[in-house]
Amino acid sequence: MTMGDRIKARRTELGLTVDQVADKIGKNRATVYRYESNDIEKFTLDVLYPLADVLQTTPAYLMGWVTSPSQTYEPIPRNRRENKNVVQIAARDGSFQERILTDQQLAALKAVLDQMPDVLEDL
Repeated sequence: MTMGDRIKARRTELGLTVDQVADKIGKNRATVYRYESNDIEKFTLDVLYPLADVLQTTPAYLMGWVTSPSQTYEPIPRNRRENKNVVQIAARDGSFQERILTDQQLAALKAVLDQMPDVLEDL
């Protein structure tokens, strides 16, 4: 099941329309359709977390790291979501470890991640 499949399945399970999801995450309906059809596959955290909140699931489920949409659902407090230096590291069991990084640490982490090959391409 692709990320787009999980987004669409979860949206329909909750009885939400594409327009409702789009309004809640601040995107237009065409963008949500592109998410569901896998035209857009890379999500920034400022899209992934609000989308997971609207779909009442976790980023780990949307990414395919856990199989249950409600396995560890806990809405991320808005003040934590808005802090751009909060990093959540997902474990395979769907749990998260949270750290607040300095701007310098965050820049270093982004530089390392940008150098890593895309693991999904190898699957």
